[in-house]
Amino acid sequence: MHDPIYQGAGPLGVAGIPQPKAGAVTKAHGGLLFIDEIGELHHIQMNKLLKVLEDRKVFLESSYYNSEDTNIPSHIHDIFQNGLPADFRLVGATTRMPQDIPPAIRSRCVEIFFRPILPDEVGRIVYNAAKKLNFPIEDKAVEVIKQYSTNGRDGVNIVQIAASVAINESRQSITCKDVEWVINFGHYSKRPEKKIPDAPQVGFVNGLAVHGADVGAITEIEVTAVSGTGKLIITGVVDEEELDAPGRTIRRKSMAKCSLENVITVLSNCFKMDIHSYDIHVNFPGGGPVDGPSAGVTMAVAIYSAVKGIPVDNKVAMTGELSIRGLVKPVGGVSSKIYAAEQAGVRRVLIPKENWQESYQGLPIEVIAIESLEEALEHAIMRTIDILHKDNIVSQTEILAAAGMQI
Repeated sequence: MHDPIYQGAGPLGVAGIPQPKAGAVTKAHGGLLFIDEIGELHHIQMNKLLKVLEDRKVFLESSYYNSEDTNIPSHIHDIFQNGLPADFRLVGATTRMPQDIPPAIRSRCVEIFFRPILPDEVGRIVYNAAKKLNFPIEDKAVEVIKQYSTNGRDGVNIVQIAASVAINESRQSITCKDVEWVINFGHYSKRPEKKIPDAPQVGFVNGLAVHGADVGAITEIEVTAVSGTGKLIITGVVDEEELDAPGRTIRRKSMAKCSLENVITVLSNCFKMDIHSYDIHVNFPGGGPVDGPSAGVTMAVAIYSAVKGIPVDNKVAMTGELSIRGLVKPVGGVSSKIYAAEQAGVRRVLIPKENWQESYQGLPIEVIAIESLEEALEHAIMRTIDILHKDNIVSQTEILAAAGMQI
């Protein structure tokens, strides 16, 4: 990356002498350089920026510069030969995924990820936008925007377009009908907000996952188990993935499906359950692909619940890889998963012991570190006394009846 070089009028310009000008990196010396949308820089620009960060200097290039030209003033010779100081703090912002940024840049930076804004925060942005436009907006209209806007910019855009609709109809306020028109014609997707179920259910467990740039989410896992011949069905996941490699295509089995095989082994060998006398259907509702080993302990609890006919506490969520010995192994994105669980109304989160951090002690929800599937079952499966005090538990029979199946 080089600073601009002025080549034009004036005595030096007429003589063909390059005249360096201070640019962004030299002006930032001793201070801070902010680059918005740093992920959009060309790879050549990225490489030049990397050299500036390494050298803490910027070296200028010009086809007009000749080190042997005696007409060039000594201070310009010094600039071209020794460079200009460029020691600064770099702050870059981007909406791209982390893997889209060159590793050489990322390794020299402290990465900070901002969480998605909450619906109530979107609501405040919407009210402020309407106030700046001097257009009153119905509370009901704001509630609709909160359901469809995942960021502040979308919320502001919806308000501005809805105000235009109102102006065209000679009105001075934004109604819910105006907002719905904008959402329908703008093809906005509903915000993927999930809440835990109202009651404990048999074979239904709250799992935790991450997507995008380490954004946590609640993942529902539901299981039915009926007497059969050991048939195992898993839906809502990616069965295979194709990986392009030079000269060949590699097919990889879904890690979620591999985790299910581990679960069956643990329940059969460690818990002595006759799993092979049941036809088991494991489903991940929502239609989105699911992959990764972190659903292992969740699937195990759901299958155990379905086979035993014992409900799972609806206010518990969990994550963790399950080994074939029944041990809960560490996974990624735990902090984001805990935050998502809190937003969904979860009261207790089960995480692998190896993922435990002291900072989890001060959170509004209880975070419990576990080492084995047995511990997960102790915290998640409803006890007899709890069941006696629950009037709204959804049984396995009711679940199967709703699906048109019989035990």
